[in-house]
Amino acid sequence: MKSETFDDLIKWNAGIHEMLADRMRKGADHNSDERAKSLLIYLAGHEQTLAEEVCKFGNRADDRALNTWVSEHVSEELLPKNGRKIDFDSGDYEQISKEVVDIHNQIMDLYYAMVERAAIPEAKDVMQELYDLHKHEMLRLSDQINNGRSL
Repeated sequence: MKSETFDDLIKWNAGIHEMLADRMRKGADHNSDERAKSLLIYLAGHEQTLAEEVCKFGNRADDRALNTWVSEHVSEELLPKNGRKIDFDSGDYEQISKEVVDIHNQIMDLYYAMVERAAIPEAKDVMQELYDLHKHEMLRLSDQINNGRSL
C-alpha cells in the first residue's frame, strides 16, 4: 500500500492492527500449540485495542496534519512488505513473539521517520503521539510476552 497523506497513514496503521487481530484470532483457532494459542488470544485483544486507539488519533488530529502529503516521505510500500505472509496458524510461542515484535518495530520505525520529516508542526505532533503510543504498547507487549515465557 502507498500512503499519500498522514490521514492515509493513520488509516493504514489502524487497518494493520485490525488485520493482525483478525489473523491472530483465526490462528488461535488453528494453532495446536496451547501456549501459542493463549498468546494469540491475548495478542488479538491487544491489536484490536491498538487499532481503536490509532483511530481515535485520526478522529481528533488537526485537519492540517491529516491532509499533509507524505508521499515524498514514504517512498516505499508499507507493511506487509515484499509479499510477506502474515499467518499465525502455525508456529510456536517464540516464533509468533518474534514476528509480532518485528512488525511493531517496523511500524515504530516508520513513525519515528515521520516525526523527523513532518513538514508542519501539527503533523509532527500527531506522528510523535503515535510513535509514543506504539513505543509504550511495545514495552507492555514485551513484558507480557516475557511473563508468558515463565509459565
